[in-house]
Amino acid sequence: MSHSHGHSHSHEGGHSHSHGSHSHQLPAPPPPYPSAHDDASSSSSSSDSSMDHDSRSSDKEDLHKATVVATFDSYLRQALSANQRRRGDFYSLPAEHRALLPGYSDLLNMVDERLVVNEVLVKAMVEQNVFPPSEDAALRAKAPSEAEHERLRSTLRQCVRDWSEIGKEERDTAYRPILDALEEQYKDLDLDQRAEIKILVPGAGLARLAWEVVRMGFSTQANEFSLYMLIASSLLLNNISHPNQFTLHPYLHSFSNFRNSTDLLAPVQIPDVLPSDVGETRGDFSFAAGDFLEVYRDEHGTYSTILTCFFLDTARNIVSYLLLIHQLLKEGGTWINLGPTLWHFENTEGASSVELTMEEVKRLAERVGFRIENEKEVQTCYTSNPRSLLRHEYTAAFWTATKL
Repeated sequence: MSHSHGHSHSHEGGHSHSHGSHSHQLPAPPPPYPSAHDDASSSSSSSDSSMDHDSRSSDKEDLHKATVVATFDSYLRQALSANQRRRGDFYSLPAEHRALLPGYSDLLNMVDERLVVNEVLVKAMVEQNVFPPSEDAALRAKAPSEAEHERLRSTLRQCVRDWSEIGKEERDTAYRPILDALEEQYKDLDLDQRAEIKILVPGAGLARLAWEVVRMGFSTQANEFSLYMLIASSLLLNNISHPNQFTLHPYLHSFSNFRNSTDLLAPVQIPDVLPSDVGETRGDFSFAAGDFLEVYRDEHGTYSTILTCFFLDTARNIVSYLLLIHQLLKEGGTWINLGPTLWHFENTEGASSVELTMEEVKRLAERVGFRIENEKEVQTCYTSNPRSLLRHEYTAAFWTATKL
């Protein structure tokens, strides 16, 4: 579910892959990973029925991959079409009205030119896609919907949040409290000792938070479900040769709430750092693609610390999330959280969802077996445009918790 003014981690099936912390090389195509089951799906007692279900699930996933790839492939065409609609609306005005808007046609032309610049980044992402669909699925898949195009636009905004200088303000408010708490916990460990500490970051998005944790010396696994995020992060983590390699104009897709055309057309350089440079860390860096509840359901006591940032409210069933976080932690392990309760599946047709208040989430965590400490509220935004005349701000909850 996507919120136009919120944060979104689209829920799509994926596959597992990993990459070395110093590698520019793409990982080999991963083995199949089962897609997340819908709440309505039921297991069959018949092995034949089970095979049929697996086949249907695999086919559904393959078709989804094809739709996502088609969304990347049609980015420029769709974006230019939207701008052409503006052009048509402008030229449908009476001539005397157009004469009072002397620069508008030139602005639309400048937007077209910058959309072509954006296409360079979007094309690079999909060309490095390690989750390709079958040729058959590419022929059978549905054309991308407006919701799919918005997921891609959201991913481009996420590039700004995670991998640009402009995104630093948001990262400082959302990631810095988590990283500071992590540093405080392990401040007495040297790099060799930190490499033995395993950290998990579910809902990792484009993985900047996980990357910062690796740079601190810890062995880190990022987990993400959105195929849009996975395709983008594969390029950013594995195929960047120098900082500021790409130019992105992230604000062209809506003309609302701008002070002037300069702000609308503003470029952003991506990425602000070289992601393959993780400093002197001895920790491993891996990326597991797929639904959190599916990928980790059979693991127990694997991680010393789990970091959740804008993740809890992606749950359909928050109880399942907290039970699994508890299960994955070692005895005495820590969970560090920062985020709001913008429940992603609330009022979504066909999706079950249990929504709790923040206090109810904390009481649930205590009943699951956590001791919550260091609570505070943090004012932060999510993929906001600092140049916009409209900003949505969250009062996010922060805490550290210990597994009892």
